[in-house]
Amino acid sequence: MKRLHKQHKLHKQQRRFSIFSKLVVAFLVVISPLYALGYFINEKGAETVKNEITKSLNQQAQFYLMSLENEIERMTVLQREFMNDEDLESLSMLVERMSNYEKLFSMKKLHKRLSLIKASSMYISAARAYIPSVSRTVSSNRLVDPLDQVQIDRLKEEAFKSAPPFIYSDNRMFIREYYPTPFNLDRQNPAFILELEISIPALQSYLQQLPGHAGGGAVLIHEDVVIASSHDHMNDEIIKQMMKDADPDTNTVSLFLQNRNYLTVIMESAKLNSSMVVYVPEHEVMGPIQKYRLYLFLISGISLVTLVVFAYWIYRIIHRPLRKLVGAFRKVEAGLLHLEIKHNSHDEFQYLYERFNHMTAHLNKLIYEVYEQQLLLQKSELKQLQSQINPHFLYNSFYLLYRMTKAQDYENSTRFTKYLGDYFQYITRNGKEEVRLEEEFHHVKVYTEIQSIRFHERIHVSLGEIPERYLNLKVPRLILQPIVENVYQHGLDHDGEDRRLAIHIQEAASSAGSPLLLVIVEDNGRGLSEEEVSRWSQTFKREHPTGEVTGMLNVHRRLRLKYGKDAGLSIENAEPSGLRVILALPVELSEEA
Repeated sequence: MKRLHKQHKLHKQQRRFSIFSKLVVAFLVVISPLYALGYFINEKGAETVKNEITKSLNQQAQFYLMSLENEIERMTVLQREFMNDEDLESLSMLVERMSNYEKLFSMKKLHKRLSLIKASSMYISAARAYIPSVSRTVSSNRLVDPLDQVQIDRLKEEAFKSAPPFIYSDNRMFIREYYPTPFNLDRQNPAFILELEISIPALQSYLQQLPGHAGGGAVLIHEDVVIASSHDHMNDEIIKQMMKDADPDTNTVSLFLQNRNYLTVIMESAKLNSSMVVYVPEHEVMGPIQKYRLYLFLISGISLVTLVVFAYWIYRIIHRPLRKLVGAFRKVEAGLLHLEIKHNSHDEFQYLYERFNHMTAHLNKLIYEVYEQQLLLQKSELKQLQSQINPHFLYNSFYLLYRMTKAQDYENSTRFTKYLGDYFQYITRNGKEEVRLEEEFHHVKVYTEIQSIRFHERIHVSLGEIPERYLNLKVPRLILQPIVENVYQHGLDHDGEDRRLAIHIQEAASSAGSPLLLVIVEDNGRGLSEEEVSRWSQTFKREHPTGEVTGMLNVHRRLRLKYGKDAGLSIENAEPSGLRVILALPVELSEEA
């Protein structure tokens, strides 16, 4: 690790000037003065023109707003004068004295006068008189429409909904007069209501003409209602922010919208309780600034030549090393891993080449290790599956069951059948690769019970207790049976006297101090010679054992592949006779305990 740190430090010292630094410095040195000059010239001209255009736009917006105020005021005056109309008063106050013919005749006359009011202004789309006493609405567009109390209540509710002169409802704008005064509407219906509906399309057309440029527009804002000349330029959030940022002295604000800069003027109208926003694209009004384009074209031409030279320089210092590195990766992709590339300059590419060489060397090592490990794992799994069902054990068990049944030994045959079912259920259950330690011990107990019935209780088995905190410890399945099976097949003389098999658990620690759980399987059989014990110990220590993989070696390799070098099997001769097999499990890797 220290060596790698020293090498990294040496690489840092050798990299005097990185590629990134070269690119940044070269670009700034060549381009910055040219564009700084062009920017200065352009900004000076734009500032002068912008000030003049802003003044002109401000005056134009003020004139248009005053014209709109006068027109709305004229419409309001005309509406108030119409409130004294004789037919309107008769229909609203003297309707009980009028015949149906007189009512109809008055409504026709009222309709004609409302039509004249509508024709008096392009901003009026309809003129109406709501008359609750006759439950009728007389309109310039339609002679008579029915009027019910629901409509009257809605009109009463909208009386104070907006600031005068406008009332906005259902995306429509109105100017209304209530007779008598609207302040007692909560107690009674009005005698009549005069309504002028403002044509929103006409207002939009008026606003569209205001800026005088195709790319510009205008917006009329009455409280929360926004009427815009074009719906695709602004939304309510932009307008609110613009009103907040406006300069109170000049009523102007800069706006960047849809990749364009706009000159914007905001005018307030006390008469209309509204605001008018006029915006014009800068590129359409900055006429005098066009004379500076020649300088920009000149700067752009010089910049283009510079960029060509700059691109060739980048090709020399970046593209060639990259192309070499890409070629090396393609060779690795094709399977050629014994590859080494070099770079002469002390920059980032030298570091990349060195890391590439280190990567290919490490890949060679990893491929070999992973291949060997997977091969051994496949052998272990195959041996495990092959050893799960011993044909001789199966034959002997069924022959023994046959003899017990024939001898009418139903008690032992019942026990034997139950143990045999539990045994094969456990070893043929492929769904679980890991089981609890308690389940593994129970399986070994079932196996020893089967063997005790087979050998007529001549072999005494002692199973120790598992500490409660290790009952749920997850372990690989079938790691104890091959050891116990080896005792019955090779360790004990079945015809001898006082043959014993003991299984118990101890807690210990590895050489590094990590906790271990030891499962000890001990018998008092023949044991092994010192030479055989030594040979088995050497076999367990080998990373890649050769030859046949026995059940014991299978268990050892499975534990090593799962837990590492602290796990596995070890054997030693017991005193005064027999063999002791110790199975080590690192418990810190299975926190479920």
